[in-house]
Amino acid sequence: MTSEESKIGQTIKAHCSACGGPRNCEIHGHYAESDGDDNFQWYRDWYLLSCRGCDHVFAQSVSSNSEDYDYDYDSNGEVVRTHVETVRSWPAKSKRERPGWFAGDVVESDRKDTFSLDASLLELYGALDHELYVLASIGMRTSFDIAAELLGVDPAKSFAEKVKDLVERSLIKEAEKDHIDILVDAGSASAHRGWKPGLSDLDALMGTLEDFIYNNIVLPAKKKAAAEKIAKVKVPPKQKRTKASPVDSSAG
Repeated sequence: MTSEESKIGQTIKAHCSACGGPRNCEIHGHYAESDGDDNFQWYRDWYLLSCRGCDHVFAQSVSSNSEDYDYDYDSNGEVVRTHVETVRSWPAKSKRERPGWFAGDVVESDRKDTFSLDASLLELYGALDHELYVLASIGMRTSFDIAAELLGVDPAKSFAEKVKDLVERSLIKEAEKDHIDILVDAGSASAHRGWKPGLSDLDALMGTLEDFIYNNIVLPAKKKAAAEKIAKVKVPPKQKRTKASPVDSSAG
């Protein structure tokens, strides 16, 4: 293993999770490690970076090995072999963009009791970012459970009873019930049978969970705030029109 100082102060392109895209980043620390023999070699570069756009500080590793390669074409059309690099960042690159109503890691609502839901969603998005897909699937079911309790559903009920209660109170439309059932079943399959869903499965399930939370916890607060604003609008009343006096044609 060798430590190199020469790259410190240089600039490289890296994904900034704060800006949400590739940015020019300054290298504040660098450590290179490698090992291998005549049959197999590997290397990993560690970087401590700061984004030149927003000053966000993060760590990144870039690794590859002699068996991890792909084929491409050069400018002359010749086939060339290129090594495939694996890039990881801490904090991890976001796998799913947070909705606007959770941008500050707090559910946007006028409720004062969303702390448990905030914490659950924060861990859920973290599990997605770090590709912990089994935990993410379980976390979706947990977040749904917490949100249902905030809406007055008895936590002692089974999931099937909770969903039925929400449908009867029109908090879930009958057409949405099947989607919620799948979300709950997915969490149960991961928790009890070790099922690992793919990222596309999780994207679909997250859409269902986010819609449920938005429609029942976020949107009512937005509607209430909008109603309060419109109630403060003072429109001047119409002026009453006075009738003109009839003209006396006999005068003069």
